[in-house]
Amino acid sequence: MEAVTYPAKDVVKFVDNYFTPLRININEESIPENYHHIWTPTLAVLDPKGREFQRTIGFLGPEEFIATMHLAIAKIRLDAGQYDTTIIPLKSVLETFSQDGTVPEAIYYSGVVLYKGTNDPGKLKEAYEKLLRDYPDSVWTKLAAPYRLV
Repeated sequence: MEAVTYPAKDVVKFVDNYFTPLRININEESIPENYHHIWTPTLAVLDPKGREFQRTIGFLGPEEFIATMHLAIAKIRLDAGQYDTTIIPLKSVLETFSQDGTVPEAIYYSGVVLYKGTNDPGKLKEAYEKLLRDYPDSVWTKLAAPYRLV
């Protein structure tokens, strides 16, 4: 990722705008036990309190990296109850990264955010139906399957 992803101008700009990056060289530094490092590269996104909200293991190209980081931002905002702003990074994934593997997860969380913001369970069912139609084999479709009963 150091040769391809991290130096990409879009990635640099995105990280500068939204994150405080910390790079740990596992060969030179010990990693706190609570971060459970098992392989490189490992990306962990933490909120300001140090709680982990997103983890990826393995190479991500620039677009995949940015899409994954949008999901992390959404999860942090969702946890904070900021439903009106949570939908923004999810929409970015859906509109900008439509061919990326993060899209089913963004659809799933969009349903969750819309439900939590409105208390309309139909939003969960809509997300499930979109997942079933567009990504029938996705793990996110399986996770959303109970919403078909709404």
